[in-house]
Amino acid sequence: MASQNEWLDQQIEELKNDETSFKLLSFLDGIKDINEEQQKRLQQAQDELDGRMWSPDKW
Repeated sequence: MASQNEWLDQQIEELKNDETSFKLLSFLDGIKDINEEQQKRLQQAQDELDGRMWSPDKW
């Protein structure tokens, strides 16, 4: 997952370097923010699943 996240960040930065339109720059920043939030939520869901699987009261 991290490699895909890094790849997307790299692609966004390359697009931003060539862009002068404020609207498109804002859009690209929004995509980057959404990607970071999505990665955070995926990690939280994985951590919750791990916690539920290893909960002693579920044994």
